[in-house]
Amino acid sequence: MSVLTFDELNQLGIKRRSEPIDEYYEPMGISRQQKRKRIDTAEKYRDALLVYMRFVDEYGDEYGEISNPVALKLLHDELLEVVEDAVYVTAVWEDYVNRRSKQIHESTLRNKNKSPYFLSEDRATHIGEDESNSIWNYDELDEARTAGAMDKTWCTVGDNRVRETHEEVDGETIPIEEAFVVGGVEMMMPRDPEVDAPEETDGCRCWLEYS
Repeated sequence: MSVLTFDELNQLGIKRRSEPIDEYYEPMGISRQQKRKRIDTAEKYRDALLVYMRFVDEYGDEYGEISNPVALKLLHDELLEVVEDAVYVTAVWEDYVNRRSKQIHESTLRNKNKSPYFLSEDRATHIGEDESNSIWNYDELDEARTAGAMDKTWCTVGDNRVRETHEEVDGETIPIEEAFVVGGVEMMMPRDPEVDAPEETDGCRCWLEYS
């Protein structure tokens, strides 16, 4: 087994979950510069995950539990480097990298022998696209605070992939330091990196506008 490409996964009849990275952010109503930042970070995140996946594929079964802490540290360090390349790293981002590296690692080990998707370029791309939105949504909130914004408005892409719970808050404007309640979950922004609620964050392409 190896880390599968999109074509190899397709030949196995497994439907692609990710989109081409340069197309994923296109429907979002953000600036071209904001999209470019997301694309760059998503590509780096994908590449970091592929480094980790190749290690797991090569050494995971041969060395078993001995390789697990090494793989986890590799993933942690690769993801931290991606975040450091994008934003100033605070305790929020240290906690985020610790949590996400453990979640991704545990899911990989639990599922890699059940489905080839878990060691694939498709999964690495899908995660990268999601996590890049987390990084830049959070950073843009910080920038808006610094610029003196008082309010924020939740915006959705408006297509048939938008969750019903996100449609319910589409266009809602609240003070910048308050949290949106989305499906019963409090979030400061779409894909809030401090919130562990995949049912409300996985695949989310929402963004905020500030005033």
